[in-house]
Amino acid sequence: MGIHQISFAKVSVLSNDIVEITVDSGVDITLDMVNELHHLLLSLFSGSFSLLINKSNSYSTQLDALIHFGTLPTIDKIAIFAPNKLAKMSAEFSASIPSSATLNIEVFSERDDALSWLQ
Repeated sequence: MGIHQISFAKVSVLSNDIVEITVDSGVDITLDMVNELHHLLLSLFSGSFSLLINKSNSYSTQLDALIHFGTLPTIDKIAIFAPNKLAKMSAEFSASIPSSATLNIEVFSERDDALSWLQ
């Protein structure tokens, strides 16, 4: 389907409505980075789509970026693959942000479970 490298992450199109985002290790995600990601996603999908956020790398996200991330109206569901305790805590905090409240977000410790839920 295709792999796209942006300034801070690898974006892999897994199907016609599912994309996996793997942020590079050590990145601090800013609002500009979220805008870069949104621009790519809107260029890849004409309708709604779901995200698999792969938290296998350690990174941080600035609060304004986290709030803005959930505002893209074409996002259907978000599965977060959090393979360890710290990633799970971070994912659960991200899912609790008010702009994320209207999104359908689930956190999984197994990537295959996250993918199955998206499908």
